[in-house]
Amino acid sequence: MTDEKGSKTDVFIYLGDINRKGYDELSTAIEKRINGDILSEKVIFCISTYGGDPNAGYRIGRALQHYYPGNVTVLVPSLCKSAGTLAVMAANHLVIGDRGELGPLDIQLRKSDEMGEHSSGLDIFKAIDQLQERTINAFREYLTDIKYGSGISTRLSADIASQIVNSLIQPISSQIDPMKIGEHQRAMGIALSYGERLRLRSNNLKDDALNKLIIGYPSHGFVIDRSEARELFENVDSPTGIALHVYKMVSAMILNNPRSIGGSPLVLDFDNILKGETNEPDANARTPENDDTQEAESGTEQNQPDGAGSGEANKQEQQINESGTKPTRKSKSKSEVN
Repeated sequence: MTDEKGSKTDVFIYLGDINRKGYDELSTAIEKRINGDILSEKVIFCISTYGGDPNAGYRIGRALQHYYPGNVTVLVPSLCKSAGTLAVMAANHLVIGDRGELGPLDIQLRKSDEMGEHSSGLDIFKAIDQLQERTINAFREYLTDIKYGSGISTRLSADIASQIVNSLIQPISSQIDPMKIGEHQRAMGIALSYGERLRLRSNNLKDDALNKLIIGYPSHGFVIDRSEARELFENVDSPTGIALHVYKMVSAMILNNPRSIGGSPLVLDFDNILKGETNEPDANARTPENDDTQEAESGTEQNQPDGAGSGEANKQEQQINESGTKPTRKSKSKSEVN
């Protein structure tokens, strides 16, 4: 797309889970621009997702930084949680719509004894912190009560207090699995390591903001809106220009079918829509339900994920043709990808 100043900008839309399939589709879309010598200097990456694989989120962020060094704008029109927030950290410039929100980076782990349920990697550390605090407070209270209530020596009072506290805390602390602690620590290290690598190239994350994203919020679903994002990122704005045009279109898609941001990822090159090489994407095409089912579900909560996939992304790929647009810069070889 070309803005009011005549500057060309590539625009990609990503809706759905963060996974390798989505990363591959984005890479393919960028490579088609390279092969057609129409890769622009700048990119707007519009993303809405419930999250997914942090490894894929990192690859998406690095792909954008590699092909568009120093010129990555990420647009958040709606929910962009978990691994989606990790990908957002690749942005030199962050644009968040009125309905847009990010989320914390605490890694979610599958519960071994539950189907389809996850727990935060922070849970076990929060439990240990609470146990430590309760232990100290309980010991202090028992020591004071015994010392001044019975008049015995401080040493004997401390021995008695420690025995009482140990009898209370030991049954709880014995349930903490050291292997689980190590597993959760490694999981949290993923977000820290990937986030630090993306931050060094984007230069958009404020000091200590990464730690706050990982451990500073009380829940995985905590809302980080545009105002809160300004406390974390250097460059955060509302949509304007091209970003505003894309924001309005994608917001309409999501409002029409909120489940489009869950399930199999849909990756679109916005230029192909404008050129008429593909029809404006209909997010409803990604769900197999009939009209009656959709009407029955229209009153349900809008932010519930759905695993329904679609052939829409494949349809988009099949309809993309090479453009005859004059090259805007030299292509990068695939071998240059870090």
